[in-house]
Amino acid sequence: MPRTHSGFFKMLSARKRVQILRLLLQNDDLTVDDLASRHEVSVPTVSRHLQLLRMQDLVGFRQDAQTRYYHVNKEEIVRGISDFLADLGIDMPSGTPASSPET
Repeated sequence: MPRTHSGFFKMLSARKRVQILRLLLQNDDLTVDDLASRHEVSVPTVSRHLQLLRMQDLVGFRQDAQTRYYHVNKEEIVRGISDFLADLGIDMPSGTPASSPET
């Protein structure tokens, strides 16, 4: 699915989704149950947030038998922000991942 700026920022506009991203960044891969217990919300609610984040490729997972372990796709978050800034004509400061020659 092609990413739009509005779709990207809509994913980041929900406080629970940002909290999920933060938890995933602070910890090794976490399951839906791990995230639900740490947020004190239901598993279906966390699953829905993860589904939306996956649609924008902001999180990914690895499967181990029947358990999915989720992680943040940091590169996609940086790409989404840098694409938005580029469309505004704002250059990323040198030394940031999005401004390096490999990206």
